Amino acid sequence: MIEAIRAALLKDGRVDGWKLVETASSGVEWYLSGHTLDSARSVETKLYALVVYVDGMDAEGKKTRGAYATTLMPTISPEELASTIGRSVRAAGGMRNPWYPLAEPGAVPGAQPGCGFDGRPLAESMDGLREALYRPEEGSGANINSLELFLTRKATRIVNSNGVDVSWSAYSGYVEFIVNASAAGREEIELFGEVGFSEPDYGRLSSAVALRLRQAADRLAAVPTPAVDGLPVLFREELAAALYGYWFDQTQAQAAYEKTSAFQLGESVGAAGDGDTVELTAIPWLRGNPRSSPCDADGVVLAPVRCIVGGTLKALRGPVKYMSYLGFADSGELPLFEMAPGLSGTADLEARPHLEAAAFSDFFVDGTTGDFGGELRLGYLVQGEKRQAVRGGSITGSMVDNRGQVKLSRELETFSTCRGPAACLVPIATVSPAE
Repeated sequence: MIEAIRAALLKDGRVDGWKLVETASSGVEWYLSGHTLDSARSVETKLYALVVYVDGMDAEGKKTRGAYATTLMPTISPEELASTIGRSVRAAGGMRNPWYPLAEPGAVPGAQPGCGFDGRPLAESMDGLREALYRPEEGSGANINSLELFLTRKATRIVNSNGVDVSWSAYSGYVEFIVNASAAGREEIELFGEVGFSEPDYGRLSSAVALRLRQAADRLAAVPTPAVDGLPVLFREELAAALYGYWFDQTQAQAAYEKTSAFQLGESVGAAGDGDTVELTAIPWLRGNPRSSPCDADGVVLAPVRCIVGGTLKALRGPVKYMSYLGFADSGELPLFEMAPGLSGTADLEARPHLEAAAFSDFFVDGTTGDFGGELRLGYLVQGEKRQAVRGGSITGSMVDNRGQVKLSRELETFSTCRGPAACLVPIATVSPAE
């Protein structure tokens, strides 16, 4: 199929460059209500994502490049393929973006580490995953209402008109679940959880479910969130990772080119304050993380880039297009990041009076403005020796207002987007009490 597409592009003769991504996926999906398997299915797909590039000139005589992407099915006929390429050429020819190069052949992707899913059919792995996910339920005071479990093996190959030809395969797992807790005379509690994984890390999966079960049980005893003006807010788990993602977003070449980044190269991401210094490295791989990849979407082989060093933005990362616009060497679009630990132990952060944000109806962090917040479903108010579960109200704030003030834990954990401090304490936030 790749050769057929290559030949059709050559025959058209109007394409100045092209990129083709082949993905072949095989997967298993389970849908459960309580402990009952309602349905299970296997999924096999193969798709081709084609991008054609057509060059031109703008009104000032500067070279331009238009790009148009389309998805091709492996069953496409030669006639429809030619027609699709023709439509793509016409669409790309109408675009006048500043010209940029395509990725060039470079390093060969390193050998991928072995995986615990290797060597057996995907369906055989599902029982072990299911057992790990349901194990924490016993004696927790809560239960799993429903659960959806997906496991996929995907093979990827990227080729382009410059001679790039890279391929690799990887596993991607995902589970989402709803847990319930109830007690006589009280409204039933419902909390949502999700986990991405690429290894049969049963301990991590069990811990994620156990946390939500424990939180659901705690929420039964929660009182309305009172007014707590001036208290810092403690974030853990994926909520903390979402805040760290603000700093990761500031390292994007696209944001720098479009002037939406809050910081310029050489600028400190933390003003004077008593918070911890941010150290951030963009990376291609974290064990067990399904976002890991040896190459980016252009076929650039990835290597770590130290982006924030000593609290200062030192380097950017991004696709060929935007790195070229800025005059930098290709880094590739690195998918993950690592953050250095802070100076305080988690126990030290927990010992201070604070409000811990544990679960939200929906939590957002704006990677451009730094604004964050959400409606609080469960929190823990810590004052002196007392730790009280609370519910309702909302928490809002800004990473800009907290510049140089955030305290990070020494302990590190692996999250869906990064490996970073297990917890962080944000001193400036607005807590609206429950009505």
